[in-house]
Formats: sequence, C-alpha cells, structure tokens
Amino acid sequence: MLFARLPILLLTAVLLPSFVEAGLFYKNSSVKMLDAKSFKKVMRENQTSIVAFVAPWCGHCRNLAPEYEKVAKSFNSLVPLYAVDCDAEANKPLCGQQGVQGFPTVKLFPRGSQAPPIEYRGERASKALFSWAMGQIPHGIRRLKAKSDITKWVEQSSDKPHAILLNTSTKIPLLWKVIANKYSHRMKFGSFHDEGGSYFGSLELEDNSKSDNKVLFFAPGSADPVLYEGEYAARCTVDHR
Repeated sequence: MLFARLPILLLTAVLLPSFVEAGLFYKNSSVKMLDAKSFKKVMRENQTSIVAFVAPWCGHCRNLAPEYEKVAKSFNSLVPLYAVDCDAEANKPLCGQQGVQGFPTVKLFPRGSQAPPIEYRGERASKALFSWAMGQIPHGIRRLKAKSDITKWVEQSSDKPHAILLNTSTKIPLLWKVIANKYSHRMKFGSFHDEGGSYFGSLELEDNSKSDNKVLFFAPGSADPVLYEGEYAARCTVDHR
C-alpha cells in the first residue's frame, strides 16, 4: 500500500516547495500583491494602506503571512493591506527606494505618497499589528463635547461643508476615520457623542433610517443641518478588535 502511494508522495514533495516559494499569499487572499507600477498607483490614492515588503524564502515572512492575512480581514478593505515580493528582480529598485534592509519590513502609509511612511517595529502578531495600525490612521476629526460646540465649529470654517457623526459611543468608528482621512481636503469632519439621541431629537429632522448613529451635513455658510441617510451612516459602527 505504501509503495502504491509512493509516486503520489514523491510528486507532492516535489511540487510543495515550489508552490510555497511561489508566494506567501493565496490567489484569493485579502492581501494583494503589488509590483512597482501598481505600488505607484496605490500611493496616488489619498488613503491609509499597509505594505509588507517580503521575500518568499524568508522564514519570518512565512510566519507573518497568516497573521498579516488576519489583519487584512479585520480591516475589511477599509485599510487595504498589500505585499511586495522584494525577491522579484523587477521589484528590487522599489524595495531599495523604500529603504528595505531586512524581511519582513512592514510600513503604514498614512496618506499614500502625501505623507512619510511609518515602519512597524512591534510584535509580528495580528492583534498587535492591528492595534498599532488603528492608532496610526490620521483623520483630523474634531471631537465635539457640547451641543454649543457644534454651532461654533461650523461657523469657524464656513468656506467648507461640515460632516458630523452623532455617535452612540465615545469611540470614533474606524469607517468614519477612514472617510475623514480620505476626504479631509474637501470638508471638515466632526464627532459628537449624542447619548440617548437628545441632540438629534432637538433638530426635528425626519429620519427614515434604522441606524442609531446619524450623519449630519452642513453646507458651506449654513448652520442648518441635513440628515444623510446613505449606506455609510448605517455602517458607522464601532469595531475595535
């Protein structure tokens, strides 16, 4: 029986190393591979992303891969995770430009190419990496502590529209941080802990949404809010894993 299976075992032994060395992430992985061209494209986008510079033969990279995959799934595309194979000849200039001297090197790019990257030097575990990345997302969201602060804040910068999240939690949701980071050049973003919905109730706005969190928009120069009822308002729930 063993001899009958021997050809299959030998074939597996031959093919398995080449399969592993071909890449650290599966084809349908939440982690997307980048080359020099696609890296530039990602950097042109005004958003936070994380890039791991790796080599398939690197044992530390292989240990990081499943943890890195977990982080990608936790962020659920809100903060995309990428990897660059620095062992590929075409990618070596890119890895050199990024100052990669060892593997794996993980960097968070706060706003694409518009801000310097931040290198991760912590534990190579999904929980540690996720917590670190959460704290590195720039957003410029103004925390409004009192109802009177909302009016003052809107009047201070009347040249831009304002968007305020009326939040049922004291924590700012990841989605709101990501949106604020990406569109901070277009509008001002704020967050107000509207406990019990008392502030929203005082506005007497018609509400057809089923979300506890509300998003208000103030047009430039206007102190009259408009309720936003799109998908982002419904998805603004806190998720700090």
